[in-house]
Amino acid sequence: MQGVRNSGSETLDISGILEDSPSDPIERALFTSYYVDEEWLLSYINPLAELAIIAQHTVNAVSGDNSRITRCFPEMPKADVQIMHTKIMLVYYRHRLRFVVLTGNLVKEDWSVMQNAVFVQDFERNGAVVFRANEFSRSLAYALHDLGVPRDFVAMMNGVDFSLASARIVTSVPTGGVREQRNMDEYGVERLATVVRELGVDEENVGVSAQNIDEFTPNARLYCVGSSVGPMDNKWLCDMYLGAHGINHSQCKRPISPGVLPWDLVDIGVAFPTQKQVDSCRYGEVGRQHVYMKRGCYFNKEFPRSSLVYLVPRVARTLVHAKVVLARFGVRQRRGWMYLGSHNFTPAAWGRLCVGGESRRDAYFNNYEFGVVLDNVEFMDVGENTESDVLWRGEKIALPFRYIWEPYKQDEMPFFSE
Repeated sequence: MQGVRNSGSETLDISGILEDSPSDPIERALFTSYYVDEEWLLSYINPLAELAIIAQHTVNAVSGDNSRITRCFPEMPKADVQIMHTKIMLVYYRHRLRFVVLTGNLVKEDWSVMQNAVFVQDFERNGAVVFRANEFSRSLAYALHDLGVPRDFVAMMNGVDFSLASARIVTSVPTGGVREQRNMDEYGVERLATVVRELGVDEENVGVSAQNIDEFTPNARLYCVGSSVGPMDNKWLCDMYLGAHGINHSQCKRPISPGVLPWDLVDIGVAFPTQKQVDSCRYGEVGRQHVYMKRGCYFNKEFPRSSLVYLVPRVARTLVHAKVVLARFGVRQRRGWMYLGSHNFTPAAWGRLCVGGESRRDAYFNNYEFGVVLDNVEFMDVGENTESDVLWRGEKIALPFRYIWEPYKQDEMPFFSE
């Protein structure tokens, strides 16, 4: 995190992120979340700040004179199933903008009971200057436009210097409506592939694309953390695995041959709490209501059960609500990238590609999502079957879970939310 002190053992609360003080008050802010507790959130913000809020569900909505609050509602082509799941903050102070990407909701229990992660970076703000746009600011502006954020709020970004942005943005938007056949390759796993390829993280596959896929060499291991697991199958995991290497699978005009990417070379661990872990959680129902997996999903014959690995929270007898992907490359697997944001490791979030069929669209997405990719991530292993440290720019990342690759035991079952 830049702008907020960081150490490997640090925890951070909502007041430490918002830092609203008389000497440097919040002037304006955007909050997006699946759940928002308005009464709780506004207790940390001065009464003069102008706010924009986007939420799928609002609890304890502020009543009375709330003219300072603008509630935005993004397009939902299929409102009965599609959801707004992004979790970001844009907090404007007089001389800076604080950019925050969250894995938790804006409700009290996600900041007190559940284990989450956050990315923070501060940027210089000067309303008298129009700064040059770059890839980061354009990606952020596109994301805000997708979410239906008021134009005057987006325009405030002109006075922010994003030249020192240290992450790349990846978003998803629901398929349908005006986007049915437009730019869907700029979201989800396809956007991830573009970012990874441009960062050049996978040195062994530089130059390999969908057009010369036969030259692809699988050399990554993915550790994928989420609080929700959806209807995965081997094909979807293969698509995610290729995307993690920087290959836009949807550009293939034919199905990829099993000989190019045999299933036993798709090295992906899906980290999710077991039934025993949830039963032993000291917060009971408050904790378990934030973890989701259907029994029918797990017992579907296509579900890759062998990909499940233990998700060990850093604080005992709690549950992890973070959404993180750790990707490491090469023989020694010392370097790679990290994703942090709202995307659970599900087809609804990352997209399900439509390749080689009759569909006119490249992919189907169900959710609005937002996250960031960090490159030049280092992985430090102490020994076999022990916790690995994850470093970015020389500093240990304070993950809310222990990065230990351990497959489920044969008799272990994931938690089912029914």
